[in-house]
This record gives sequence, structure tokens and C-alpha cells, in this order.
Amino acid sequence: MEHSNDAEEIQLEIIEKTPSNTLEEPLLLYSQSTAMESYVKIPFILIGVFFLIHNVFLAGRSYAYDTYEMIKTVELSIVGIIVLTVFIMAGIAMSKNHKLKKKLIEISHQYHIDIIKVQEEFNALAIHLYGGRGCVIKKK
Repeated sequence: MEHSNDAEEIQLEIIEKTPSNTLEEPLLLYSQSTAMESYVKIPFILIGVFFLIHNVFLAGRSYAYDTYEMIKTVELSIVGIIVLTVFIMAGIAMSKNHKLKKKLIEISHQYHIDIIKVQEEFNALAIHLYGGRGCVIKKK
């Protein structure tokens, strides 16, 4: 069995059939969505640090009732802000993913490419360029 030393060139149907600027917007949406995944980890780290600080400096000590209520209010406010931030980030990411899926479905219909093929080839291209997990389009 003989192997060729020349690298095989893989042709993606999505690149062959669509104009070069067609994939710019979906790739931009994918890169923004992938970048947000790393930012979502930050609030969870902050919550861990917050509980550590609480346990080391506040837990197990007695405080006057007014001081205890103030500490509790501040802690719940901080946790509330962090949780709200997570929900806002999740909403933005879901919005970008929805726009991405919509664009890929448009490309599939406009250029007569099977939606599964568009998904697989776009994922191969996007993961190669930006990393991440790819995009899953549910076939109706």
C-alpha cells in the first residue's frame, strides 16, 4: 500500500457553493459566542471566593442583630448581582447562538446544501479557527 506524501486537500461544499463573505457573519457570531464561554466561568469563581471569604472571616462568630442583618443583606446583594450577571451573559450567548443557527439555515436554503452538511462543515471550519464545541442545528 502506497501513501502519497502530498497533503490531501479537503473541499468543503459550504465554501465552494457560497460567496466568500457569506460565512463572515456566522463565523463572527460563533467567535463571540465562544469567547463568552470563558467569561461565564468568572462569576462562578467569584462565588467560590466569596464563600471562602465568608467561611474564613464571618462564619462562627457572633454579631449584634443589626450587624448580622447588614452582613446578610450585603452578601445576598453580592450573590444576587453575580447570579443576575450569569443570567444576562447566558441570554446574550443564547441570542447569538439563535442568530447563528438562523444564518446557517438561511445558507442551507439559499445555496441548496443539506442542513446537516452545512452544520458539519461549518463546525469543522469554526472549531478549527476559534475552538469551542460547534453549533448544533435541530432538523425539523
